[in-house]
Amino acid sequence: MWVKWIKRIPWTDLLLPLLVFVAVGFAWTKGYDSGHLDAQRDGEQRLAQLQSQFDTYRRESTERHNEALMAIIGRYNAQVAAAHKADADFQAKKQQLERENAELKKQIADVTRQWVDEKGRRHPIECVFTRGFVQQYNAALGVTDTHNAGYLESTAAASASAGKATGTTDTALARLRDSGVSQADVLANVTDNARQCRVWREQVNDLLDYTEGLHQ
Repeated sequence: MWVKWIKRIPWTDLLLPLLVFVAVGFAWTKGYDSGHLDAQRDGEQRLAQLQSQFDTYRRESTERHNEALMAIIGRYNAQVAAAHKADADFQAKKQQLERENAELKKQIADVTRQWVDEKGRRHPIECVFTRGFVQQYNAALGVTDTHNAGYLESTAAASASAGKATGTTDTALARLRDSGVSQADVLANVTDNARQCRVWREQVNDLLDYTEGLHQ
């Protein structure tokens, strides 16, 4: 009975739609697979391009960062070298001034102990510096303490009031007394003060040169 019904099925009419269905299914599957592969390939290419762009950006950014860092290090090293050179120059100039000061002090005795008149006769130098002179000398330098640099005091036993500032309780007569300070003391004090001023001048000049170099 089943065989009879099967024989009655119009296989010829069904075969064409079946073939069409199979062909459509095959084409769709083929197209899907092809589209999927194309999309995957395009995606991978795009991803590779993005990765390449990112790598290039990261490399260039690193190079710029390194160049900037090296420039900063270069400027810092130059500043350190300039500071060391300025300090070395200052120390050399200071030592030179110390030597010059020592040589000048060696000559003080030769020009303060005696003098020669027109006939070539030698005379001892008798020069008196009063207490008031010494007081005003020290006041003009802005020092009134014997521990201050630049203070004028006799190398011998000077009067205890020699370092007092103008306007103290000393009487006018006491201010006119011998302070015990000699020409040699005054010249030695001027020599020391001049040396210190020259040291400060060199120090300030070197500092100005260094600060100007920082802005170049």
